[in-house]
Amino acid sequence: MIKHITVLFFIALLQLGWSQEQAPLPEGMDWVPNTEDVKAGAIWVPENHDAPEGKKIRISYLVIKSGDKATLNYPVIYFSGGPGGNTLNPGMVNFLMEQPILGSRDVILFDQRGIGYSSALPDMSFEAFDILAKDADFEEELTLTRAMISKYRDKCREAGIQPQFYNSFQNARDVGMLFKHLGYEQYNLMGGSYGTRLARVIQDMFPEYIHSSVLDSPAPLSSDFLLSRLESYSLALGRIFDYCNQSPECNEQYPELKADYFKAINALEQNPVEVSLNDSLKVVINAQDGIYLLRRLLYQNNAREKAPELIKAYLEGSGEVLNEVLQFEYQLTGGLNLTMLLSVERYENFNPEHTAEIIAEQYKQHPLIPVKLGFFDAFYQAGMEWHAASLPIADRTFKISNLPSLILVNRFDPVTPPENGYLFKEKLSKGQLLILDEGGHGGGNQACKNAVINAFMDNPSAPLDTSCLNLFKQ
Repeated sequence: MIKHITVLFFIALLQLGWSQEQAPLPEGMDWVPNTEDVKAGAIWVPENHDAPEGKKIRISYLVIKSGDKATLNYPVIYFSGGPGGNTLNPGMVNFLMEQPILGSRDVILFDQRGIGYSSALPDMSFEAFDILAKDADFEEELTLTRAMISKYRDKCREAGIQPQFYNSFQNARDVGMLFKHLGYEQYNLMGGSYGTRLARVIQDMFPEYIHSSVLDSPAPLSSDFLLSRLESYSLALGRIFDYCNQSPECNEQYPELKADYFKAINALEQNPVEVSLNDSLKVVINAQDGIYLLRRLLYQNNAREKAPELIKAYLEGSGEVLNEVLQFEYQLTGGLNLTMLLSVERYENFNPEHTAEIIAEQYKQHPLIPVKLGFFDAFYQAGMEWHAASLPIADRTFKISNLPSLILVNRFDPVTPPENGYLFKEKLSKGQLLILDEGGHGGGNQACKNAVINAFMDNPSAPLDTSCLNLFKQ
């Protein structure tokens, strides 16, 4: 599930208990504000926690102190999405410095293992974008993706990196060490997208450290990397079509939207559309790319309005929205370490028993996907060769937790649909599920969401005032 810089960025520090695990800061973090309110640090953790005397890797973090120096509120620690989304960057820190959340609690940011300033893996993200940009049919795309993955497997081997240890469980144990290092009594967890999966694993491993957990856009451990994307895209697109049928304004402008969608994909099969990105990079959008990019557009909060526009642009072979969605994809590429994503998902969400024949049968269950899902299908099949480690299917589940947890999900989310929220809630005896009648992956009324989240973290057992949220009335 791909990293989404959304709403909730909080984290904290109260007492910095410097320990023998402390590591020097990596090069390149000279952008960190040199003030008493922002502290940068790093610790060493085992690459494989089951072999603690072996190779060590760095985990880098920032603590942003609350404006209220006397606050007794527990800090909040943010878990980015992806997997592979970085957190430590000037934009994030500058954004946080302006947020009301710092008025009442400290905020902790860190780059997860394999990402950014935390012993990053060699990143294949932009090479994957280059494959997307080509006019390659599925078999050509699969061949190119296999070659790319083989290249980066060699890079990891040459660097002495063992990618099978870059997963949520090793990641969670890093956080356990960070908890101890920072020295707070308890923490509020805040996860977005993949970050919700990581937060849930941490809840299960280290319940004694957790005051509350906020899970925005829940990503289960029990899903399948490719099949869940087929399912969630089908659900979101179907809801878009239903919305347009029921909206007088949309229906008047796009009276045959569903039929036009199928015509558009067929048109791209016959005549791919060429777009110039940033006046330099040629991108050819064929049928499988068209579905991939439409799914990507559904990440945005205005997806209900923009999806029909993109379908129309596919039909007509032109439109400003084509450049907009490619710009969005390119920006997301720049904030995601795809090698880390593959390492995590190969271990937790790939099923080696899913052959090409089984996958083909699954497509038949989703008539809204008439061609292969661009990028993801080839990445799934080629990615089986990345490493051999695989979490047993029976272990791909969370434990029952009685920790206070707030789950938020958007009704039209193409990645983590409301169905995921119900899955999460089943194992959370003190879980509250809020389904927002919003488009996009995360997002929505940000100021309102932040107020609700902050109130929840202040007192997780108190009734929540959600009147400012646009809740879906079932």
